[in-house]
Amino acid sequence: MQKLGINLDAVDGFSYRDYIKAAKELGFTAVFSDMTTCDCPQEIAALCKEYGLEYSFIHAPYMGTYSLWQEGEKGDKMYESILSCISICEKADVPIAVVHISSGFNPPPMTELGKTRFKNIVGYAKDRNVKIAFENLRNFPYLEWAMNTFKEYSNVGFCWDVGHENCFTEDIEYLKIYGDKLLCTHIHDNNCEKGGDLHLIPFDGKIDYKSSIKNLKATSFTGPLMLEVFAKNEMYNGISPLDFLTRAYKSIEKVRDLLNEGD
Repeated sequence: MQKLGINLDAVDGFSYRDYIKAAKELGFTAVFSDMTTCDCPQEIAALCKEYGLEYSFIHAPYMGTYSLWQEGEKGDKMYESILSCISICEKADVPIAVVHISSGFNPPPMTELGKTRFKNIVGYAKDRNVKIAFENLRNFPYLEWAMNTFKEYSNVGFCWDVGHENCFTEDIEYLKIYGDKLLCTHIHDNNCEKGGDLHLIPFDGKIDYKSSIKNLKATSFTGPLMLEVFAKNEMYNGISPLDFLTRAYKSIEKVRDLLNEGD
C-alpha cells in the first residue's frame, strides 16, 4: 500500500518534532520540506528517522525562478541556491530535489544561459546521486524542453502537481505525457479557475479527482501520495492546526482509496 505524506509547512504552531510526531500519530508515513520555508533539513532527517517517516524530497527554492534564464546577480544567486539544495539532499540522504523550470505566466524567453544552468544543475545532482523532479507549472514549453533534453538521464523525472494542472494548464493531462517519468506528487485542490493556486485539502475544491487519479492509476508509480496543502486559506479560519492535519489525512486516505479502487 502506498505511503501517505504531507508538506512540513502545512500549518503553523508546531516545532518540527511536534509536527512530525503528530503526522506519525495521524497515520502519515512520509513528509517533504521546502527550502523556501525550512533551513534545517538535516534536523528533519534525524526526526524522520526517529519517528519512522520517509523524508521523500526537498523542494528547491523557487521565488524568482525566471531569473535563471537571465544574466545578472539574481540569476546567479538562484542558480547557487538550487545547487545548495542538491548538496543538502545529499547530506540529509534525501533522494529527490523538486525544481521549478519557470515562473509566472509571462516568463522571459528560454536562453542558452538558462539551458546551461539547468544542464549544470542536473549534472551536479547526478554526481551526488540526487534525482531532479521537474514540476508542471504555468508554461508547458519550459517543462517540455527540460523533459526532452534530459529524457535519457536516469536522475531526471517529473513531479506531478495536480493543483497546477487544473488551474494553470487545464487542457494538459501531464500524466499521459510524463507518467513513465513520475518521481513524486503534489496533491491539493482548487476551484479550477485560471491562476487560482489555492492549495486546498483534496475534495474541498472542484478538481475531478476520479479523473485525475484514473490517470495516476495508469502509471507504474508506487511512491508516496504527497499532499501540498496550506491552512492559511480563509476556508480554514477557526480550524486548529491539529484538526487541519487530521482533515488532510482523511482526504489523502480517500485519494488512495480511489487509486486502489477495483484492485
